[in-house]
Amino acid sequence: MAIRDRLTDGSVQLTPSELKVARALLADYPAAGLNTVAQLAALAGVSGPTVVRFVSRLGFDGFPHFQKALLSEVQARMNSPLAMIDAGKAAAVPQEQIYREVIRSYVVMLQATSGMVPAADFDTAARLVTDPALRLHFIGGRFSGYLAGMLWQHLRQLRGDCQMVNGNGPDRVDSLIDIGRRDLIIAFDYRRYQVDTIQFVTAAAERGAQVILFTDPWASPLATHAKVVLAAPVEGLSPFDTMVPALAQVEALIAAVTMRLSATSRARIAEIEALRSLSGITDDQPVDNPMKMPRQADQAGE
Repeated sequence: MAIRDRLTDGSVQLTPSELKVARALLADYPAAGLNTVAQLAALAGVSGPTVVRFVSRLGFDGFPHFQKALLSEVQARMNSPLAMIDAGKAAAVPQEQIYREVIRSYVVMLQATSGMVPAADFDTAARLVTDPALRLHFIGGRFSGYLAGMLWQHLRQLRGDCQMVNGNGPDRVDSLIDIGRRDLIIAFDYRRYQVDTIQFVTAAAERGAQVILFTDPWASPLATHAKVVLAAPVEGLSPFDTMVPALAQVEALIAAVTMRLSATSRARIAEIEALRSLSGITDDQPVDNPMKMPRQADQAGE
């Protein structure tokens, strides 16, 4: 089993300091592990002995043995679909193949995403989001704001105290007056990191709020304030960063929260549906398939 898979399947129990090493390694896997002990320790913000204990926890005799295993994975990866896609990035994809190649690249990216977040971190995120004592605030940037909005729209059906951070700069600053230790900020911030998002979340963290951060492998500056960091790759065949892996993470969190709140959320959703029905918001009556061809008699005007 690959080292990355062992770190994300929940089978290895790590201390909080060792978990920092795991996060640093997974954020730039496997390159981060091919540095020296001191460099990996600095990257994770821990001591050298912590890194040594980390590799020992994984069952390696020492750091050289650990790096040898990583190098073996690199060699195997050179023949993987991911390597083939990466090697062809600079070359123009023929127009008639672009659809297939883009979809194929997303499949590979999703496979990589599944191994970038330790199971313990994802579990912590789900636990925080379902904590009834916490009020949830969702915020994102120019594009990632759509992901924040999607997560907000789902979670507000499952639990109360969910708010989307909207408004202009002054309104956001004013809203900080009500944020403190009872609040959880769920932030989305990807490279070219957005200044107003960073400013708001930083101020909220300084007032005692906890932070869950969705970001890229290079990590938004907000990572220093985050209780949990959920990183996902963003580089695809397009010159624009892709949000497909991040969307998959959002869907995974929605699924986890739905399962955790299943005992209480059903009644809430039922009441929401009843209110929608009274207001005529949606039409849930079955309708004929609009694509169905009319009968011959209909065509004849009978």
